[in-house]
Amino acid sequence: MTKPAEQADTAAMGSNPVGGVRDDGLMPSDWTTTEPLVGREVELQRLLQAAGVGDREARGGVLLSGDAGIGKTRLLRELAARAADDGHQVLAGHCLDLGDSAIPFQPFAEVLVGLDVATREAISEAMPPLGPLMWGAVDGAGVDRGELFSSVVAALELLAASRPLLLVVEDAHWADASTRHLIRYVLAQRYEGPVRFVVSYRSDDLHRRHPLRPDVAEWSRLPGVQRLELGPLGDDEVRELVRSRATAGLGAPDVTAIVRRAAGNAFIVEELLDVDDQEGPLPSTLADLMLVRLDRLDESGRQVVRAIACAGGQVTDELLGAVVDLPAATIEEALRSALDHRILTRTRSDGYAFRHALLAEVVRDDLLPAERRRIHTAYVRALLDDGESADVARHAFEAQMPDVAFTASVHAAEQATRVTGHEEAAQHYERALSIAESAPDGTDVVDLVIATSEALTASGYVRRAFGVVDDFLDRESAGLSDHDRGRLLVAYGAAALMADRQVEPAQAVERAFAIVPEQPTPLRASLEALAAIVAANERRHEDAIRWATQAVTLGQRLGLTRVVADAAATKARVRARIGDDPAGDERRFLEVAEAARESGNIVAELRARHHLAFHYHDRGDLDIAEREFLSTMDAAAKAGRQWAPYGFDGRFFASVTAYLRGRWDLVVELGDVSALRPPTVHAACLEAVGLLVSAGRGETDALSTAERLRDGFWKKDIALAIHSGTAAIDLAPDVVSAERWHDDLVKTLASDWAGELAPARLRMAGLLVSRYADAAPHASSVERSGWIENAARLRAVGDRTIVERGPFGLEGRAWSMRLDAEILRLRWGAGEEVPLETMLSAWRETTATFAELGHVYEEARSASRLAAVLHAAGDVAGAKQVASAAFEKAADLRADPLARQLEQLAGTTTRSSSSDRAPASTPAVAGEKPLTAREREVLDHLVEGRTNGEIASMLFISTKTVSVHVSNILAKLGASTRTEAAAIARRQQV
Repeated sequence: MTKPAEQADTAAMGSNPVGGVRDDGLMPSDWTTTEPLVGREVELQRLLQAAGVGDREARGGVLLSGDAGIGKTRLLRELAARAADDGHQVLAGHCLDLGDSAIPFQPFAEVLVGLDVATREAISEAMPPLGPLMWGAVDGAGVDRGELFSSVVAALELLAASRPLLLVVEDAHWADASTRHLIRYVLAQRYEGPVRFVVSYRSDDLHRRHPLRPDVAEWSRLPGVQRLELGPLGDDEVRELVRSRATAGLGAPDVTAIVRRAAGNAFIVEELLDVDDQEGPLPSTLADLMLVRLDRLDESGRQVVRAIACAGGQVTDELLGAVVDLPAATIEEALRSALDHRILTRTRSDGYAFRHALLAEVVRDDLLPAERRRIHTAYVRALLDDGESADVARHAFEAQMPDVAFTASVHAAEQATRVTGHEEAAQHYERALSIAESAPDGTDVVDLVIATSEALTASGYVRRAFGVVDDFLDRESAGLSDHDRGRLLVAYGAAALMADRQVEPAQAVERAFAIVPEQPTPLRASLEALAAIVAANERRHEDAIRWATQAVTLGQRLGLTRVVADAAATKARVRARIGDDPAGDERRFLEVAEAARESGNIVAELRARHHLAFHYHDRGDLDIAEREFLSTMDAAAKAGRQWAPYGFDGRFFASVTAYLRGRWDLVVELGDVSALRPPTVHAACLEAVGLLVSAGRGETDALSTAERLRDGFWKKDIALAIHSGTAAIDLAPDVVSAERWHDDLVKTLASDWAGELAPARLRMAGLLVSRYADAAPHASSVERSGWIENAARLRAVGDRTIVERGPFGLEGRAWSMRLDAEILRLRWGAGEEVPLETMLSAWRETTATFAELGHVYEEARSASRLAAVLHAAGDVAGAKQVASAAFEKAADLRADPLARQLEQLAGTTTRSSSSDRAPASTPAVAGEKPLTAREREVLDHLVEGRTNGEIASMLFISTKTVSVHVSNILAKLGASTRTEAAAIARRQQV
């Protein structure tokens, strides 16, 4: 019987396993590919070339190998489709896993039986030895084997006389001896006509004594025969496969788990998509299928493999000898057998590991509890003296040796911290904290709690960092000294700040001041520095400067460089807000950053650079702000803190700033972080900014992403909620849905973030009233009346927001103007008398303010409203001028819905619609819009004929990012294909 892994692979070939041709000579309709081929671009091109597709003079054969479920059949389907498009006849036969009941010549009989009756009759008459195979007597009894073989070759020649022939034989690892001999004979022939031959087999089945193994070695030496090994999919390709197959949205952790567990195997990816808990046990059918491999080993082999499964990675001969209670010679023989059956593989450091990590997981889960503890205890004893602390800790936990596990975990955390492995350090600290009752006497558990919180913060898990301290305070604070409680409260307040908690930071400061005496101690200095940050966040500027000054003074006295840098950064931030010395603000931030860098205080340096970037942002220098945000992001990544506060903020606010500046492709690139394994909330925050781009480009299917973010993340990050919620107001299919998104966001801001009057209310109101205004001309009088009343209420809320949360900068003023202008447009669309001069003034001011801000999209969108009013006022020339200029911006953004509106307002076809051209709207003449440095790098590789996947690996970026760059290159060069772009580049030396 065909095994499940192969059923998933061969099912794509059609439920009827017959590879014959239709009456028109083409492949059967059930061979038609229904889903796009993911990855495999390089392998497909090699296979097409080796199989002679596109080359009428080519002859020969291909041996295609790969593990079960790796995607051989899917690749063959694509080959078949391309070959059929090229005019080939495509025939396919399958070897079947029938054990001792194998049918001789099964794949060839399958091919012949599948031919139409007229063709079979013609072949039977010309080649009588094929009659038994063609009409059901598959065993070929009474037929001379030599005549049979030569008749098969003659039949292939006959079929190829009318058009090229591609013959595929699948699953040759199950072929009987007769079939293998016939395959060898067919491969060895020199055909007159265009006959091409592809044989596929499972490489992981070819153990040392497998009968196909010597045959493959022999076939490979035949003239014109090539071998192609199909390896695992890359991580990016697995993610793409998951996205293409998943019927419901999967979160980043689920996708990451599938990538890790599937290890590039397409069949396993498909199976894991049906698992509810991606970190939980495998489906029993998949686990049983994988465990079948162990049945090929004897008991010693299974014992060795089980021990390696518990190792958690590769194992050396020496370690294995210390763990497995078997003679060295027996262990060596067991290893040789496991290698031969392709269960294990050799590592570069002369160790052993599972070829597929999921098999190790299945073997480990299949162990009895006592058996597992015994193996892990043996590992602890072998590693205790000179093994890695992380390895000792892991085995000690599994062996239920908590005292050993605690000490080893703390040591492992300290080692990870020294090499900026903050996420690993956090994991070790958390595990140590979970068994703190087993800590040695004299252990400072408060210090362990603080270290755990700091490691979690450094790795980006700020909410968990807060939770660790919060939980310990709730459980243990009663038995602590005032000094230890004060230390915990300072850590609690700092963690609460990073987790965007609203009230806890101030509460922590108040409680800490009640028990920390006003004495020159490091704890007092840290508390004053924390009090300065809390006061600054509450805009109590005088208090903030006072506490910061005291913290700096005390910190300098005690040599506390971190406290000094933190307090100095807070003081510089407050001075910049006050605005009493604009010329000195930039200098102060730079001085703090440099002092922190010289002292090795990366956190303070990142914080100062973060504040400097916002300093530029707030004064409208968006280009400099974006550069500084990106610089902060890069500096954090080098320090292993790319997901920590300020490090991730650099990426996030660079993305937001790039959105404002109209650099939307950079937004997409910065948001493409799945391969970097970010914390879930961080990935969701970047998705939220990306939704703004989707909204501008009219990608309505992105609304499902907004729904997922609303349901799972709005309570976890206020900026995430605002960006995804406002994008959804634009993406919503109708006014009712837009209102629902607006109201849901208001509720979240009020209930979860104490932000009923958050500054974003102006933006939210402007977008919703815009939807009202768009729909007003076609709405009922009742609907119009209700919308006008709600718009007035929204304006009133906006006024309260300005009073209580203002004064606002340029962006806040722009959205306030936009709201007023949209209300006027709504009233106008509802039939009220609105003076056109009032409308013109409102939209001119709005457009100009967004232009001053540098918000490219909203400037263009406001300009579209202005152009419409100008047209209504009779200024057709003015309307065209405004619309044409705005169209250029919208087209460059690929904001197709807005571009189409502006094109109509311009009254002429300004350019071809961006939906009918390359993704970016740019001049066709190379050089009129120059390529960026990165685009030139991509173009150089494109000219050399490399695929997106190859370019991605060479430039250390994702395939998706390469695709964006290629799209931009095509547009800037005015090319419609990669080949044309390469030709233009060569001709013009771009």
